[in-house]
Amino acid sequence: MFCLKLKLKIRLFGMNSLKDKRSIVKNLTNKLQKKYNISIIEGNYNDSKNHLEIYIASLSKNKDYLLDLIEQIEKDIETMLGLEVEGEDYIIF
Repeated sequence: MFCLKLKLKIRLFGMNSLKDKRSIVKNLTNKLQKKYNISIIEGNYNDSKNHLEIYIASLSKNKDYLLDLIEQIEKDIETMLGLEVEGEDYIIF
C-alpha cells in the first residue's frame, strides 16, 4: 500500500475579497474530493487573496496510479477554474 502526500501552491486571479476566495476554495475542494475520492485541506496563505495552498492525501496499491493522480489533479485545477498551479511538493511512501 502506498500513500501520497501532495502540497500544491495555487495562484488566484481576480479575487476582490477573501469571501470570493472562500467560494473558489470550497468549490475546488468539493469537486476534487468527489472526483478523485481524496482527502484535501487548505493550508497556508489564509489571509492572501492571490495565493492558495492545499494539501492532498490518497492511498493506492499502485504507485504509478498516484503519480498519474498528481498530473490529473493539476490539470483539473488549471482547466476547471482557470487557476495556476505554481508549485508542487509530494512524497509517496
